[in-house]
Amino acid sequence: MNFKKAILCVFLALGISANAGHGETKIMGQITSIDNNNKTVTLSSMRGNILVQVFPYTELKGDDCGIFGNDTYEQFSALKNGMFVEVEGFPQEMGIINAKEIEWKCGRRAY
Repeated sequence: MNFKKAILCVFLALGISANAGHGETKIMGQITSIDNNNKTVTLSSMRGNILVQVFPYTELKGDDCGIFGNDTYEQFSALKNGMFVEVEGFPQEMGIINAKEIEWKCGRRAY
């Protein structure tokens, strides 16, 4: 098995998909903790916790969250414990992602 395939297997085992052409990853999970001082959130995924570093350039997007069902663009304070989010970003160390975009859905819920 070559190095790229081995790394892809690690990402898939962690519930992360990789866009090999750009080095980006995508992960979905539930926010379990928020560190406002360091601007990080911890996601719980199928394979454990992932630390997500949020930057001033990170796009925080609420899908269908506006008054007419349009998307909204938010600040760090919009992130809440328990939210299910999708993060696109760049992996740094094992279990840490530098976020390019964090998106959540506001539309219809199961209950």
